[in-house]
Amino acid sequence: MKLNIAGVMQKIDGVYYIPELKNNLLSMGQLQERGLAILIQNNTCKLFHPTRGLIMDTTMTFNRMFAIAAVMPSKEPVVFFQTSEEEKTQLWHNRFAHLNFKGLRTLHSNKMVEGLPLLAAPLKVCNDCLAGKQHRNNIPKKSYWRATCKLQLVHSDICGPVTPESNSGKRYLITFIDDFSRKCWVYFISAKSEAFTMFKKFKSLAEKEVGSLMGCLRTDRGGEFTSKDFNEYCLLNGIKRQLTAAYTPQQNGVAERKNRTIMNLVRSMLSEKYIPREFWPEVVNWCVHVLNRSPTLAVKDLTPEEAWSCVKPSVEYFRVFGCIGHVHIPNVKRTKLDSRSSKCVLFGVSEKTKGYRMYNPITKKIVISRDVIFEENKVWDWTEDDINVLLKWRDDEIDVAEIEEQDQVQFEEQE
Repeated sequence: MKLNIAGVMQKIDGVYYIPELKNNLLSMGQLQERGLAILIQNNTCKLFHPTRGLIMDTTMTFNRMFAIAAVMPSKEPVVFFQTSEEEKTQLWHNRFAHLNFKGLRTLHSNKMVEGLPLLAAPLKVCNDCLAGKQHRNNIPKKSYWRATCKLQLVHSDICGPVTPESNSGKRYLITFIDDFSRKCWVYFISAKSEAFTMFKKFKSLAEKEVGSLMGCLRTDRGGEFTSKDFNEYCLLNGIKRQLTAAYTPQQNGVAERKNRTIMNLVRSMLSEKYIPREFWPEVVNWCVHVLNRSPTLAVKDLTPEEAWSCVKPSVEYFRVFGCIGHVHIPNVKRTKLDSRSSKCVLFGVSEKTKGYRMYNPITKKIVISRDVIFEENKVWDWTEDDINVLLKWRDDEIDVAEIEEQDQVQFEEQE
């Protein structure tokens, strides 16, 4: 309640409204509880505020009461006018099927209709509009923070299940992206529960490559990333966690976009060379290898591979994935009259040996060799062979270079 006392507006809180009471009463005890100091001396009562000082004083009346002449300010008619204007705005808002105020103002200002009065801007939120129109807030298109060193922040996400599953039973791929360099690592798993195992493998590999520890991991709230073992492992190793809000994959946009880019490339490459879909892990692995040596807007004038390793990568060995390649057969694997060449299909490069991964559709084996002559414009006719092979990811590889070394040793011993 506000009172005008001696020309000064005073505000009194916690009052009771009693219509039959002719005089208002102020309790000295409650005034003292609120921090006011009361001084009664020489038939005079004075009230002191802790910071404002003397706020009111009065003299004692004949019946030993201290009366204060106070006047309640009259309510300004603007309040009623504003209330009526808000009601009129809400009424026309309802008449126009909850059209937004901007649309109502446009109708009036441009004189597009007749009979619509000038409406005041609404001060309250229409609950019915929230129930029918509320949408999600915009997601920033650009991050306001970037990592300043390697492994300071790592993005991760799982893509899948992929249909059909690979020949080794893989149905998912999990990617890890370093925020500083944007280099990507990919692993293939049969179930989401294997994500924790692959994360430990990636962490060990990446930390040894750069000689620094991982600082933070950003993922969604999937159970594979929020399990008890996963959380305890990150806690013990001092890895901070950044989890997206529920149903908001945009907050993990780096990993989400990377998976989308990878799968777009995979579909294009499978279509180009008519490669059976069961070999999608081989295609994914090559796509990631290429993307790490491709430009990205996040890293200026550097490829992710160079930003990570500080070495400019060479792409002279690049060949069209899925093309025909003629692999040289070492002496130990053939007789004098046998063919010196085997027709295979390029499935990328080996991570362990300086050589190409060549798949032989006849023997159903992967051959690692550096002695290959390619026909990049030719395609293998997959309809002639049974594609339901038992090839496992990175298994059953034949390293031709190692065989040639053994053959050379045997030749020298014979001499």
